[in-house]
Amino acid sequence: MNPALCATFDWLRSQGLPPLPVAPAQDPTRYPARDRDGSLKRDKDEALVPAFTGKNPSYVDSHGIPHLIRHTQYQNRLPTQAELQTWFANPDNGIGTLGGWHNIVWIDVDVKQFESQQACDQRIADWLSQYPLLQQTFTERTHSGGWRLAVRVHEKTFTNFSLYGVGGHHMGEALGQGRFTVLSPTVGPSGKAYVNVQRVPPVWVEQLDAIGLYPVSGRREQRPSRQSRPLIQPQPAQAGVLRLGDLATAKAQAVLHGDSPLESRSHSLTYALREFYGWENWAAQNRIPISGNAEELARAAGAALGIDAERVERIIGSISDPGSCAPAAVFAGGETSAWKRVWKLDRGVYEELCPDATKQAIKVTAKRNHRVLTVGKPQKRQNAVIKASAAHQSEISADQIQTFVRQAREILVHAHQLGQGKVTGKGSAVDPKFWVQGQIYQIAAEGPQLTIEARGRGAILQAKGDTVTLENLTVVDLKRFQAEMLRLQQRHRHYATAPVISRQGQER
Repeated sequence: MNPALCATFDWLRSQGLPPLPVAPAQDPTRYPARDRDGSLKRDKDEALVPAFTGKNPSYVDSHGIPHLIRHTQYQNRLPTQAELQTWFANPDNGIGTLGGWHNIVWIDVDVKQFESQQACDQRIADWLSQYPLLQQTFTERTHSGGWRLAVRVHEKTFTNFSLYGVGGHHMGEALGQGRFTVLSPTVGPSGKAYVNVQRVPPVWVEQLDAIGLYPVSGRREQRPSRQSRPLIQPQPAQAGVLRLGDLATAKAQAVLHGDSPLESRSHSLTYALREFYGWENWAAQNRIPISGNAEELARAAGAALGIDAERVERIIGSISDPGSCAPAAVFAGGETSAWKRVWKLDRGVYEELCPDATKQAIKVTAKRNHRVLTVGKPQKRQNAVIKASAAHQSEISADQIQTFVRQAREILVHAHQLGQGKVTGKGSAVDPKFWVQGQIYQIAAEGPQLTIEARGRGAILQAKGDTVTLENLTVVDLKRFQAEMLRLQQRHRHYATAPVISRQGQER
């Protein structure tokens, strides 16, 4: 590792930030970006879009082969020593990190938004003179001649900013949770390197407008309904503090990881954002301490989905009344369903804050479900393989049943991403009915309702949210779904790392 990169690497680790690699830009004809259906991505001029831009989380291995990194996982954990050794083994790799850690926001001033380099530098000089606190914070110059500063912000409510008041000319972005930023001495696509000006801990500010940054659009600030939402101060991940993303439905969590379970990426992001808003509202109303912010999670999900940052902001602005949103768990099963989610994530929080009447209702439901799971199974089997495994029914635990439910939903999502599933007109625009038919099983989902049928056996499982209402599983069912999930994971890893070969045998 060269000394300049080592200095940035050591500084990031000293600040508790994840060092992430940046591969040099690659020829798009050799490594093109691809849509989720496998088709080549092209820009408005029909030119191929590169998979490796020189500005995204990626690395070139010791053999010179580039790899993309799914960086969303490093929003909540630091890279392992083995990962760091792999990423930075090749000296051609640059370095960057993620916003959001320890409330850090990376202020990216884009020189392209100014008339000239001189105009950009003069405006930044005036800005630093007006807010001298910024002269004491982390500062770099970007490869293109822009500026990058880091600050710690107590409250961040927008990304695209102006230095000329609300609704002013767009001059850059305030990169928060989940947003990637490139740092020195990375060589950018221009062939020039990022340069460090001042490597010091980021200073604290109350909010962005306290240092002269204002939202490009003033439309959202004009909505009084946002101010009436019961806000709760986000807290860092720790015992007794629930992560907002962990509370959300599996569908919303899938969106956070870049999957699009609905008919379009915009619909998926809108669904996830409403879910995040809903849990923010519910947590505040019930005094549940949480970490995370709905809009920052939406921006991270938008980045994972590959949605343009400005389009993400438009989707966020399209929710006219976030205070009216409620989590899907409450729609599906009322307050008890939401509290069961808390119980699964943190027993201490549940015992301390859940009302006694709700605890009693949950106990009654649990006993009823237990009877369904243990004595509600039919005595006759129509399949010889099923008969052979019937003696092992007692081996199927509640945890295995919940894993089976999760795998079924994930298999359904993968099937629709590959165009193998079906959508019926039944259900709402937000929760249409999805289903997929295999050789043995049919999986169908409509909102929180999940139904799985097996050939010759009828319905073997029905669930509403996390509550199983009918279960007739066998060990063979569990093994088949586990094998299918392993196949999908292997296929995903293959497509994420392997070059695509054309019919002529050439890499594309």
